[in-house]
Amino acid sequence: MIISEEFTDEKEILKVVALFCGNQSLAKLSDRDVSFNVKFKEVRSGQIVLSQVDSTHPGLSLEDYHMRPLDAEVNLGGSIYIFEAVPLAAKALALPNIIKAHPKRKHERIKIAGNEFVQKMFSTISMKVVDFTVQDEELAKKIHLIIATIESHLTRSENYDIAKISLFDGTEKNIITRLIKKVKKPFVVFNTANFKTKDDLVLSYEDYVKFLSEEGFDLKNILSQLDKVKEFYQKNAIRSEAILPLIFEGEAIGQIRVVSLKEFVTKTHVRRLITLAQQAVENLFEKCSFEIVTKEPQLIQDLSVGGAKMTITEPDMYKYLRELKRIYMQLTFPDETQIKTMGTILNTYDNTPEGYRVIGIKFSANIDWRDKAKLDEFIQSVMRLQSVRVSN
Repeated sequence: MIISEEFTDEKEILKVVALFCGNQSLAKLSDRDVSFNVKFKEVRSGQIVLSQVDSTHPGLSLEDYHMRPLDAEVNLGGSIYIFEAVPLAAKALALPNIIKAHPKRKHERIKIAGNEFVQKMFSTISMKVVDFTVQDEELAKKIHLIIATIESHLTRSENYDIAKISLFDGTEKNIITRLIKKVKKPFVVFNTANFKTKDDLVLSYEDYVKFLSEEGFDLKNILSQLDKVKEFYQKNAIRSEAILPLIFEGEAIGQIRVVSLKEFVTKTHVRRLITLAQQAVENLFEKCSFEIVTKEPQLIQDLSVGGAKMTITEPDMYKYLRELKRIYMQLTFPDETQIKTMGTILNTYDNTPEGYRVIGIKFSANIDWRDKAKLDEFIQSVMRLQSVRVSN
């Protein structure tokens, strides 16, 4: 898995740029079919000074792109750094507002969009999704039946006095709900008479207080909230409470809340509830998921045996595009032959000027060996053509 790192603090960005300059790093600045190969020199007067600038299009210089953003990529050590480069002069760039870094790719990557040696290559994307906001009567019935069955099991077989499942729609305002959506861990009150009881396995009211503090609540307001919670527990004779997120592909899509009036919830109970939550998600996905498919060919920006960078042009898919989301791809080559594979979204990039979404995809390790060989041969053939063009 590629783990991305973001540098947004000005001091951090300056350190990274100083690293580029100290190593006289090379960078590629690109805008569709135009690119510049540059070398870092120093940071002076708040600007990045370059010692060398070479254009793939003779006659074009960075001055022609004055204040027009370019996509920048720097390979250094075991990482690739990407950021938005804004030319200020023929050999000067503005300091970026953000720099993203991820481990260097293992496979050679070629440009597809705008490459004169690659014509009419595109992809069709599909993915399975679970969307509880879709207004569909049949889907609503399925969801209601699954939820009712699980709630009944929790009260009858697991002996909880109250069990309630809620599915998120993005309008959640409850503090604990927002907390578990963010952290994706269970929130458990083992003993409502002692909020200090906690465990590393779960979130507690200590995390609740930290979350409220980060949200800007003052101490007096936080203490007032805790008093109301304690009063609620006492009034309703609640001994223990547990709220567990329903996690689907790395996202909290809902929660299970159980309340015990007779016994205290233990770590054993929590582990059992985690298993039940996973089973609930699997049940919802199996019976309530549906497939969405791109209607038009999708643009491939660049491609390797291991993955691709894609531009998604269909707004209907935007709400489902997120890191670690699994997708299915059908790649169509210039000779109209095709291969199919599954992939995972590992990166999301800035939108295009048209507002389209840009994603980085890692192909499944289980890609058919014949498809992988075909993909590799295609990439090598394009690289050979590009090499011949450069040598000439």
